Amino acid sequence: MQSEEQDQEHDLSHQIYHQQDQMKTIWRAMQELKLGADKPRWSTREETQASFEKDHKLCLVAKGLNPDHRNAPGLKISLPKTWQLVGKVESQINDDETVNFYFKTEHHLLMVLENQPYTYRGWLVAIDRWSNKGSPSFLKYIPFKIRILGLPDTYRRHSIVEDLGSKLGHVEEVTIVEPTSNRPARVSVKVLFDVDNEITLARTIDIIKDQPPVQLEFRYMGLQKFCTLCGSLRHEYELCQEFPKMKQSQYELMDKGTNPYTTAEERKAVIGKYNTLRRLANHLEWRSLCNWSQHKKHKQQWDS
Repeated sequence: MQSEEQDQEHDLSHQIYHQQDQMKTIWRAMQELKLGADKPRWSTREETQASFEKDHKLCLVAKGLNPDHRNAPGLKISLPKTWQLVGKVESQINDDETVNFYFKTEHHLLMVLENQPYTYRGWLVAIDRWSNKGSPSFLKYIPFKIRILGLPDTYRRHSIVEDLGSKLGHVEEVTIVEPTSNRPARVSVKVLFDVDNEITLARTIDIIKDQPPVQLEFRYMGLQKFCTLCGSLRHEYELCQEFPKMKQSQYELMDKGTNPYTTAEERKAVIGKYNTLRRLANHLEWRSLCNWSQHKKHKQQWDS
């Protein structure tokens, strides 16, 4: 008898709890009624608006380029450490995985912009002024200083170096350092690099018409991780569209080359082997295209 009464009490309490839970659900939903939406709009105080404008006048926005390693909370913590401004900047994570950094002095903000680029977990971070929001160029460019290797002394002229730099991005600065007895010549450009473009590490260039072409190499200062197949700054080589085309030997070399436990000498040898394989593959592809072109030409002549 007592057991039946206990069961009834349990059922009753369960019903009451269930009803209360339903009531919460119902009235939470009822708050979606737009009560007040048809009444006069509210406005924030002028001092509130002035405070907002003041905060964002000295505000930078940061966003990691690789979506798989973006991690806004990590950026929020790591960048002030990189800038040596811990405790001197405030930060706020936004819904689009960007982070706002609010500076107390313009000097610190300008210093951060001047010392770009920055990385998080090896991947590049785009930084821009908050005031540029809405502009097509917002978070689209990273300033790079790029060294140009292999340029003969005959061509170390400002106009030529600027022209070469324009192939890499919008040129902001050209530097040509003449050689001395203690130091070789150094040629570099500072460019605004479009983050949706692919980096170029080597290229054959016709500098002067009817003169032998020049093989140049490019070194991006501050660059760490990038796709070693296509040069993108937004993904690793395993996620590249070119990855399925890799042969097993190329994959093994790439895997060893990017392994942090590989020695510098081993990595140099691996890169050399990989470049040789790539040149060979390009040569075979070129010969195949030539053979196909000749075959097509002969077929057209035969048909005619």
